[in-house]
Amino acid sequence: MSKQLIFIDDSGDPGFKKVSSSHFVMAAALFIEPRIATLISKRIADYRKSLGWRDDYEFKFAKIRKDIIVELLEIISSYDFQIYATYVDKTSFRQTAPIIDKEKLYNWTIKELLSMMPLSDAKIEIDGRSSKQYMKQTATYLRREINSDKTKKIQIKFEDSTEDNLIQLTDLIAGSINRSLNNDKTDSKTYIRIIKDKIIKIKRIDQR
Repeated sequence: MSKQLIFIDDSGDPGFKKVSSSHFVMAAALFIEPRIATLISKRIADYRKSLGWRDDYEFKFAKIRKDIIVELLEIISSYDFQIYATYVDKTSFRQTAPIIDKEKLYNWTIKELLSMMPLSDAKIEIDGRSSKQYMKQTATYLRREINSDKTKKIQIKFEDSTEDNLIQLTDLIAGSINRSLNNDKTDSKTYIRIIKDKIIKIKRIDQR
């Protein structure tokens, strides 16, 4: 059986300030066949080149044009991979926000995400830029929580998203899901509609 490849990125922020996002989303793209991941990475690189962008120009949901997001999602939607996501609606956390640590919330959402995925022998890559302040603690936490299950063999690695097309893809997926939770946006369903056939599960996680 091939090693599973999983790419994880988030959208929004895990904070509770007035300027913080209303939702925090953690999304994963799961590839059962590694060759599919290789093909998609190449298609993303080719698409970047067709736009006349530098090789190190990053696809990020919050920074690129809507039509580019749509076109790129349409390109990759023909490939075989799976999408899983967890999210927090922070309005339900407001009363306990003073005791919720950003790092704990970040780690919790990843743990919940991985716990609902059919993991066996998996290589997991997480965006190391967005999680820079949490990397060491997150890696220790996940290895303790996930690798305690002896039926699973998990390898965790943090990558710079500017150098990883598949983490950039996951950024677009996370952004699409986050946007779909904001019904006041005119494009709230535009992006998720394109990838809906790839979505296995999106789970809202609440206070315990």
